[in-house]
Amino acid sequence: MRKSDTPVSVERRQQRGRRVDDQAPDFRDLVENAVEGVLVHRNFRPLYANQAISELFGYAKPKEILALPILRSLFPDDCWPRMEQDYDDLIRGLRPSFVSRARGLRKDGREIWIALTQRAIDWHGAPAVAVTAFDISAQMAVEHALLQNEQHLRSILEILPQPIYIARSFDGQLLYVNRKTCLLFQQRASQLLHGKAGEFFVEPKERDDLAQLFATLHDIRDVEVRMKNPHGREFIVEMAAIAVEFGGDPAILVALNDISHRKQMESELFFQASTDSLTGIANRRHFLAQAEQEMRRSRRFARDMAVMMIDIDHFKAINDQNGHAVGDAVLQALVKRALESLRQSDILGRLGGEEFAVILPETNLAAATASAERLRQHIAKRSLIAEHNAIACTVSIGVAQLHAGDSTIDDLLNRADEALYRAKNEGRNRVETAA
Repeated sequence: MRKSDTPVSVERRQQRGRRVDDQAPDFRDLVENAVEGVLVHRNFRPLYANQAISELFGYAKPKEILALPILRSLFPDDCWPRMEQDYDDLIRGLRPSFVSRARGLRKDGREIWIALTQRAIDWHGAPAVAVTAFDISAQMAVEHALLQNEQHLRSILEILPQPIYIARSFDGQLLYVNRKTCLLFQQRASQLLHGKAGEFFVEPKERDDLAQLFATLHDIRDVEVRMKNPHGREFIVEMAAIAVEFGGDPAILVALNDISHRKQMESELFFQASTDSLTGIANRRHFLAQAEQEMRRSRRFARDMAVMMIDIDHFKAINDQNGHAVGDAVLQALVKRALESLRQSDILGRLGGEEFAVILPETNLAAATASAERLRQHIAKRSLIAEHNAIACTVSIGVAQLHAGDSTIDDLLNRADEALYRAKNEGRNRVETAA
């Protein structure tokens, strides 16, 4: 006792110490009644076990665990090499603690999955290992089911005849590509999976517009986009995309259909159906369709419109004197000469034989007549070179402007045709206008 202490002050300090001890938690009680299993062992000989650890392994009381000479029966044989290595690392101080998963064996022989946290401790003056554990069998079952579903999905996607890829939603990182995708983009899967789906698109704006559309709908179908492979080859694909979850991440599953060949065939078929095979300009049907469309546009926006009807003078004589091969070459040369004179917005078509027509958008009668005169002079001023022959050639032209009373395009073309016949009857190689 210190000199300054009195019996009263000593008693007060003792009372304060007792109050602190009373307020401190009973850590042994906390461990005994913990939800997690707690086990302490030295070289796998049990030193302590709580009630939760005994129940985890199917034993009624902790004393049954402590009665085991060694913990060998709690884990399958194939787990022991790793567990022994982990123990050595902990005891030697190579690892302070770590968390792992392991398979455990209950008393009845049933296998369970356990999450383990292991750390080295001092147990009554000697090193030991403390283990906390809890059952994660249900979680592992869910993960196994998800893995099986993912593997099943991969198997299905792999045998599909279409290119399929899965990309992470938030950054476009590729997570999966099937064999057809590798063939389409001419790269191995390992190479593609280092990149992002956005790199496939030719136009960044097209990619961004699709991303915005997908963010709204989460499901898009039959959208045509231009894509490219890393070697620079561009192609057109028909795309479908849907939101999925893959590997725990929100993702996009994309199916592609390379329609480049189909688009090329469609383009060729359209060209064949709409183009005059001899001269390469619009044929009669396509020209009339374009004329109808231009007429509707002129009416909608209250714009002028005019047409020319053109006929080659004395074409029968050219054919008779030089043969049909030269006659065909004259038609081709005349079209080339006419395109040199006309504007890019003007539409030239062959209606049949040596008869041609021109649509002149946003053009009144005076401007159309001036254009027709320039065209007539351009053709007449020098001979056409056809099959190595110089053929002198002139044309007669009739011009008409769209009127309010024209109910169809035929009304306008008929008035231009009447003007054309006046030009031919009045000596040819001239331009006449319709009233």
